[in-house]
Amino acid sequence: MTVGPDVTVILAAGAGTRLGGQGKALLRVGGETLAERALRSARAAETSPLLVLGHRAAEVRAALSQEASWTSAEIVDCSDWGQGLAASLRAGVRAAAERGVGRVAVVLVDQPGISSTALRRVLRAHTPGRITRGVVRGAATHPVVFDLGTAQEAATLAVGDEGARTYLRAHPELIDAVDISDVAEPADIDTPEDLSRWEPDTRKETR
Repeated sequence: MTVGPDVTVILAAGAGTRLGGQGKALLRVGGETLAERALRSARAAETSPLLVLGHRAAEVRAALSQEASWTSAEIVDCSDWGQGLAASLRAGVRAAAERGVGRVAVVLVDQPGISSTALRRVLRAHTPGRITRGVVRGAATHPVVFDLGTAQEAATLAVGDEGARTYLRAHPELIDAVDISDVAEPADIDTPEDLSRWEPDTRKETR
């Protein structure tokens, strides 16, 4: 099988219950949806994006068709998104494997301050057989970069809203940390108050 390009799996299937169930992918920061922002960042890092959708997926697709250049190949539907982040991770990694990729970077749609520069830095630091993840001011965050086989193992072990954390906790000896403090803001958007801190959008750009 021919190894394809690096893929960025963007986990964006959740309902965003603390945001009133409007869906995080549809939130707007700096005049664009978080889905569009994440796709743009993944492309700018010279990776192929895979946006994993679940809650209000049709609305996200409709918004993207109006606001961004995208293709249906960049969208992954996660029918069991209600089971948590683990289901989204499995759907994204499965889609990556079908494309014959070499490496899988995982990001969250609700972290708009994880820039494409940060993603490129972590990818460039990655060593085959290892797991590489960004660190901001000493705290681990996204992106996390895996070889495809390792990503598949992590997805298999994932449960609930843990995502890849179960695998990462079990294999600390495989993890290489890369400081991205100067090019990333790790704060996620979980509440209306979190969102308000991004308007006006004065944080690090995703380009």
